[in-house]
Amino acid sequence: MSNSQAEFILSRHWSENEHGIELRYWLVSGNGVRCWQLEQQESTCFIAQHQLKKWQTVWAKWGQKVRVGQQSFKTFSGLLAIAVYSKSFSQQRRWVRQGRDIGLLVWEDDVNPADRFLMERFLFGGVRFQDSKAKPAHASPSLKVLSIDIETSWYTPGQTPNLYSIALATTDNQQAVFIVGEPKKIGNQDLNVSWCQSVSECLLRCIEMIQLWDPDCIVGWNVVDFDLRILQQHCDQQGIEFQIGRDKSAPRWRTRSDNPNRHYIDVEGRQIVDGPGAFRSAAWAFESYSLETVSQSLLNRGKQIAHTDDKVDEIERMYREDTEAFARYNLEDAVLVIELFHKAGLWHFLIERAHLTGLSMDRAGGSSAAFNTVYMPRLHRQGYIAPSIGDQTLQLDSPGGFVMDSQPGLYQNVLVLDFKSLYPSIIRTFLIDPLGLQIGLSSSESETVEGFISAKFHRENHILPALIDQLWQARDVAKQDNNQPMSQAIKIIMNSFYGVLGSQLCRFFDPRLASSITMRGHQILQESRQFIEQQGYKVIYGDTDSIFVHASQTDKPEQLGVSLAQQLNLWWQQRLEDEFNLPCHLEMEFETHYREFIMPTIRGTETGSKKRYAGIKVSNGEEKLVFKGLEAVRSDWTKMAKNFQIELYRRVFAKEDHRQWVVETVSALKSGQLDDQLVYRRRLRRSVEEYQKQRPPHVQAAALKQQLNPKWRGRTIDYVKTVNGWQPKPYVTAALDYDHYIEKQIEPIADAILHFLGESFKALLDEQLSLF
Repeated sequence: MSNSQAEFILSRHWSENEHGIELRYWLVSGNGVRCWQLEQQESTCFIAQHQLKKWQTVWAKWGQKVRVGQQSFKTFSGLLAIAVYSKSFSQQRRWVRQGRDIGLLVWEDDVNPADRFLMERFLFGGVRFQDSKAKPAHASPSLKVLSIDIETSWYTPGQTPNLYSIALATTDNQQAVFIVGEPKKIGNQDLNVSWCQSVSECLLRCIEMIQLWDPDCIVGWNVVDFDLRILQQHCDQQGIEFQIGRDKSAPRWRTRSDNPNRHYIDVEGRQIVDGPGAFRSAAWAFESYSLETVSQSLLNRGKQIAHTDDKVDEIERMYREDTEAFARYNLEDAVLVIELFHKAGLWHFLIERAHLTGLSMDRAGGSSAAFNTVYMPRLHRQGYIAPSIGDQTLQLDSPGGFVMDSQPGLYQNVLVLDFKSLYPSIIRTFLIDPLGLQIGLSSSESETVEGFISAKFHRENHILPALIDQLWQARDVAKQDNNQPMSQAIKIIMNSFYGVLGSQLCRFFDPRLASSITMRGHQILQESRQFIEQQGYKVIYGDTDSIFVHASQTDKPEQLGVSLAQQLNLWWQQRLEDEFNLPCHLEMEFETHYREFIMPTIRGTETGSKKRYAGIKVSNGEEKLVFKGLEAVRSDWTKMAKNFQIELYRRVFAKEDHRQWVVETVSALKSGQLDDQLVYRRRLRRSVEEYQKQRPPHVQAAALKQQLNPKWRGRTIDYVKTVNGWQPKPYVTAALDYDHYIEKQIEPIADAILHFLGESFKALLDEQLSLF
């Protein structure tokens, strides 16, 4: 094969036989899908060179055949190591355990053969074959996606619920619903409904359709641990092979080490991508990650029966009495997932992330795995191997981002200056790097850059700064090309590197690395504040990478924001050159102008709050009321409270009358006009019975609802405060406790801003009511 087109690495698999390890990579291109197969491969790990004879004794005792490499590598602890190659990964894992039990050292034994083969060749995402050799390439596949959703009886953990139906939908607008039961008439002929006389027939029809439609990816909402897991359980009960792999193989399942109720799934030739995990990995934030909430947020529509009080009962009723509505409901859930991925641009994001990190698309998080994949092959080329998790025994706490004490008050013209990707720019500027730290600790002062908690980083021998620099340039290109998914993927990856280095679950963890990033950030923010105040402007708040500047004495606030950012950048460039002899990659930007702004106090004190503020944001001549961390954007406050805060702040900022409006709102509340806005909504984190020591209001309401409706087993509870206590919707029998809503919702919201006007909620009510 010579000079072929780029192909996307869809999935990766490996297995063992008597000849060695077989690697299989399913590749997608404009020519279709094919399997790239490599036989007689080996697994690799590294052992301490001085322990070779002891290892040879272990191998001989257990009859293990291994091949020892010739090249020596260094470990971070200063030992010499050599590579060992095995024809069996499973056997390697056994002799590694046996060696560790007697104190022998081994590294990188946890990297599976399929991942290592790609990693060492920098085959991240795409591959192109030139003269039969695999070369890195960027591929832009057009993926065929199938969404699956099942309906069952009520699901109880540990039990397999009855299967009612399976709905399938693809990006090619192919749709089908398989229902278990006796055939019933369907009025809508556009619904492709198939009746199945048994669960086994339903399963077989589903498997047959998946093979016929042959998707590259299978998606769903909680698709691994619900839909596919339950289908697998039913297949096991029926004695059916769940043959959904491209080679008609069944999935391979693994239990997650952190949670025995969560699973990994490996399907030959296909990717299984879960909806909530994909949205989280792309940094989408929602009030909740339920299908209903995400669909309403992005598509302005949701599930067919989302608003019924008891969804399970309604599904049961439709299954028995209204088959057409039941089929539409089941199919709509599958279709929603397809549309959500398209609307959010998730496929483009996941493909670009694969090219950047080498991780397959099904890896929802994987920050540590991504760091390992991009860092380790570069480390090997420097003659070093990676440490194991737990090798670092230095136990020091690394501080988080710096948050300044705020100056509470009502302000006009607040400018927000923001350091562009502060932590990645600190890594680039101050040469923070795992390898650079190890070499720097034993190097002279002239060869190093000082970090924090006795860290020193080598000026020449490092990997991460150059890697960040490449990503930074790639993001600039992505922005120029208006490639938002690529830009977002790069931003998330760069920002994740700090968290990885500060996590004890990462093999490169070292508190000196994380502290040299965050403590440098503290220094940069504090000294930037000092510089701005020396220019005659008051800094009222700062958080991690942002500074809030009060600039009331200016008629051109945006120009001032740009000017301050430019001055600060020049100051830091000169400072770093003079003090460290380093080029500066710190870049301050003017981000936001708030025409009106409030920094509230902590409730009941005179101390300024943190991460909580609101203001009128001005952008391109348009104004928008923005809330951060306040009640208007929190899910645990009622709709009435949110609406009250939004309107009150708008009136105060606009200098409109608010006093009479507050009184009228309280009057409307007490007369029952706002009853539909007084509902609290909370999610139960566990079953009602598990709340023993404390039973907060939502649990009390849920317990009462279970008592009144024993069939109810919902996870979300809507409830209100009545004169007889907390009561669930729709079982409210007592009058609403309006005093509770006034005291606990309206009054604290009002006083948070009225305080700065020299007013109070109670005084305002007394004043206005005295006029009547």
